[in-house]
Amino acid sequence: MAGLGSLGCGVGPEGEEHGDESLRKSAVEVFRKLKDLDCPFLEGLYVSEPKTIQELLCSPSKYRLEILEWMCVRVCPSSRDKFSSLKGAQPDVKIQEMVRLGHELLLCGPDDQELLKGCACARKQLHFMDQLLDAIRSLTIGYSSCSRAALESEEKKVAELARQLQESMAKLQGLRAECFSQKAGATAGRVDISTLDQKLRLAVSDFHQLIVAFLHVYDHELGECCHRPGPDLHPCGPIVQAVYQTLTSYSQLLNAVMEVTSTSRKTVEMVRKQQGELTCWGGDNSVTSLGTWAPARGTGAGLAQCPLLRARPGLQEHLGPPRCKS
Repeated sequence: MAGLGSLGCGVGPEGEEHGDESLRKSAVEVFRKLKDLDCPFLEGLYVSEPKTIQELLCSPSKYRLEILEWMCVRVCPSSRDKFSSLKGAQPDVKIQEMVRLGHELLLCGPDDQELLKGCACARKQLHFMDQLLDAIRSLTIGYSSCSRAALESEEKKVAELARQLQESMAKLQGLRAECFSQKAGATAGRVDISTLDQKLRLAVSDFHQLIVAFLHVYDHELGECCHRPGPDLHPCGPIVQAVYQTLTSYSQLLNAVMEVTSTSRKTVEMVRKQQGELTCWGGDNSVTSLGTWAPARGTGAGLAQCPLLRARPGLQEHLGPPRCKS
């Protein structure tokens, strides 16, 4: 914008410049750059007079507006859809979009509609076009450099894959020779060498096609996704993680409580079982066995012959007369 403001115009708003040799040279230079960039609107157009070229580029016309639209699309490819949607619209609408794009590129001011219409002085118009074409050429050189770098990188990858495939083929051939050398004497179930060779070649060919297809998809589709910034994490993430850890600890605690409960229940059952055995041993059965003890038949010895009763005579009176075992 500063460059446009510093340019001087030798005529008024309604006049045209005549006899300015440097101005016509500038017009010829802009026309040459358009041809070098293969502007489609110059195909079949044979103009050589500098004056005619100046009038073509600096006079308001639909043809000039189409050339400017093409230049805007080339310098900003993302605006193609915008200008396509404006097809059939009034020229002022397209001019306003061109002014907005030129202002974003710092090539004109936000209110330079007259410059895009072709009503401003020719020097300013040619200067604007020349800067726009220089930007297009810079982008084209950058794209071509990136394309060459990508092509060279892809060629290196293919060469490396080809080398690896050759090494794999050599190893496979060595294994095949070793395998068949060990089975040279066996005739039953012998594998046909030609059939195995065809299968190996087919497998290696399929593997090579898969690698090439993956590289193509990565370079044209997945490559952009791999360079995207990482996702923005929601601030609730640490809270969810803390809740998850708390629930995990709670679940482990519940499992421990269940194990303790199960162990306590088993302990209670074991204690009850032991108490039952003690009760059975110290109950009526033991007393009955003592009270119903009787001497063996034919011996004539009874309860009175027990050494404990002989030592304590009063104990026999307390127990009563001896009972015979039924």
